Amino acid sequence: MKIVRLRLSGAEGFHYQLLVAAFIGLFFFGILDNGRGPAYPEIMKDLGLTNREGSLLFALTSLTSFFVTAFSSRWLKVLDLLRGMRLSWLILAFAAFLIGLSGILRSPLLLFLAGIIQGLGMGVTGMNMNLMVEAGTPVSHRRRAYGGLHAIYGVASFMAPLVFIGIKKFGFSWEYFFFLLSFVGVLIYFLVPHKEEVFAKIPDKSNDVSAPLPLLIIIGLTVGTYVSSEIVISSRLVLFLEEGYNLTNTNAGYYLSAFFILLMSGRLTLGLVDLPIRGATLLISSLLLTGIFCYLGMQGQLYFFSLTGLSMSFFFPSFMDWIAESFPNDFQKVTAFVLSGIGLHLVAMHLGFGQLADQIGVIKAMGLALFLTGVSFIFLIISLLWTQKVRRSQ
Repeated sequence: MKIVRLRLSGAEGFHYQLLVAAFIGLFFFGILDNGRGPAYPEIMKDLGLTNREGSLLFALTSLTSFFVTAFSSRWLKVLDLLRGMRLSWLILAFAAFLIGLSGILRSPLLLFLAGIIQGLGMGVTGMNMNLMVEAGTPVSHRRRAYGGLHAIYGVASFMAPLVFIGIKKFGFSWEYFFFLLSFVGVLIYFLVPHKEEVFAKIPDKSNDVSAPLPLLIIIGLTVGTYVSSEIVISSRLVLFLEEGYNLTNTNAGYYLSAFFILLMSGRLTLGLVDLPIRGATLLISSLLLTGIFCYLGMQGQLYFFSLTGLSMSFFFPSFMDWIAESFPNDFQKVTAFVLSGIGLHLVAMHLGFGQLADQIGVIKAMGLALFLTGVSFIFLIISLLWTQKVRRSQ
């Protein structure tokens, strides 16, 4: 089959159709992903789920996303980036509809099926959006572009609990939040055009990744444990505050909203301002501050959990830029490897948190965020030093 590869021209090397689709895709991704956090306690209550069973919902999503990412080199050959992104919106819309329907029918089985379908859509969105930014942005603006991209995730993350609270204030149940998202997904599918085929740059199989496999594993562990710590806070903070400190769902949601405001602000800063700071310095500082804030939050200073949004905001955009800089000819391969690793970490984190919460309580289980941040810091130092050694030897 003949594969057509077209590059969309734009000012200063920007390819705007790719970038717009990537930003819209991550926004919708973020709204749905983070909407489950404030709805989670009510979903568990209405469907009669334990902490362990509730964690299975998140684990199924992450596991499905892992498989989609792991086999991305196959479907990227036949599904161009724009068409794949638009298809993922329909998949996510269907998943949102099933989540809402599971509440109406009180069906845990339907909820878990929705989690699997959501993982399929998120896997396609996550892979495509990173490739779109890498292909659609000049190297000189790449870190800022990733900062802007993930600032959009921060905007979506901030808006998700507020929209959820707003729907509740109007007297609707949590199911209608997901029905609304389902409608939005279908709407943007028809509003965003698909004018040209833009395929990913599939590396030749003979072009091996320049980094050794053990280094790639360490890199995957670095970002995987970091993302897991972020998800522990964003998906469990409301439950932690409700069960551990007897806050109402609305008041707990404000802490989560503050987390996402700071996450958004930090990434907007990274996207709008060309910071004269080395990527490695940003990565190290991010994890050190996050560890301190998590520790203080566990000591009862709850607003420090919100402050982790600011300290975490710089990590992932800087990490993706660092990958592109360190492996310029193999970005897709390394990205697929890293995102697959994230998926596996999230599966383990969700299942592990559910078991910990059942055995030692939600308050102590939140310490998992601090532990994962510490592990990520250790692997980050190893990754930075090892990558420097590999690059010097080539």
